[in-house]
Amino acid sequence: MSTGNKTCTLFLWGDRMKVTNTSISDKELAEVLSLAGMTDEQIKAFLSGCCDKNCCAEKVRILRSARRTLLDSIHREQALLDKLDYALWCTEHK
Repeated sequence: MSTGNKTCTLFLWGDRMKVTNTSISDKELAEVLSLAGMTDEQIKAFLSGCCDKNCCAEKVRILRSARRTLLDSIHREQALLDKLDYALWCTEHK
């Protein structure tokens, strides 16, 4: 997939953390979106130059959905890890 060299500014924040500005190229953003499970076609559409309010809202919706899906996956993996830890503890303390 071909992406431009254009960069955008992301605002990253978390619980009780200040907002930090950082730049990410379209190529880097495409890689993140790909790792998050988006297809090449979806990534191209996401990176399109549209900049109206409705388009921005749709991009935010897409990113929030991808984030929610990834977080759900992390929680499932954490639950499995917890069960394995418990099985390990039970086995060691018999």
